[in-house]
This record gives sequence, structure tokens and C-alpha cells, in this order.
Amino acid sequence: MNRTHKISFRVSDYEHKLVQSKVKKSGIRMSDFCRHAVLGKEVRTVKGLDKFSYELNKIGNNLNQLTVLCHQRAVQNPNLESMQIQLSDVLERIYTALGGDDDGNSQAD
Repeated sequence: MNRTHKISFRVSDYEHKLVQSKVKKSGIRMSDFCRHAVLGKEVRTVKGLDKFSYELNKIGNNLNQLTVLCHQRAVQNPNLESMQIQLSDVLERIYTALGGDDDGNSQAD
């Protein structure tokens, strides 16, 4: 989405510190935080997502390297079962961290 309009407003010292504290806790940029707040979107903080992001990135890198090898014909018909198990494990842990339960339902905060 192309964001071409700028909105600015003034806050007191107290309000500024409060907003900065909430932005830091959320882990997102100030502009994204304010946009979420103004548009009524929920801002949730979930600890440990950076570790999950790292693991997903590593799985993606492995998949990309395997794809290159397949295109070079160095590998044919690779067994992706272990990569699928790793991906399922990470996604399951992310789901649990986001408040999912064993029944496949998300718990309301």
C-alpha cells in the first residue's frame, strides 16, 4: 500500500513517554503502532516470536538451497519429510504461543 499522506499531532510529555513505552513493548515501529491504534486494530505482544522467525528463516534457506540443487540437477526427487516435520513443529509452537488450544481454537485475551 502506498502511504503518501502524513498526519502529525502534539502530545504532552507524559503522553509521549506512555506512547513510547507501549511502542517499545509492542516491538513494532511507532508509525505502525499509531496506525493500529487509530484504526482500532489490536496490538499484541507475543514473546519468543523472534526465535520462531529465526527458525522459519533457516528452514526457508534450506529449502532455497535444495531448490537450487534441484534446478542444477545435482539432486533429484528430494525427501522433504524432515523439513516438513520441522516446519510443522515451528508452526505448532507459534500457534500455541498465540493462544491456540489443543482443540484448534484460539483463546480470547
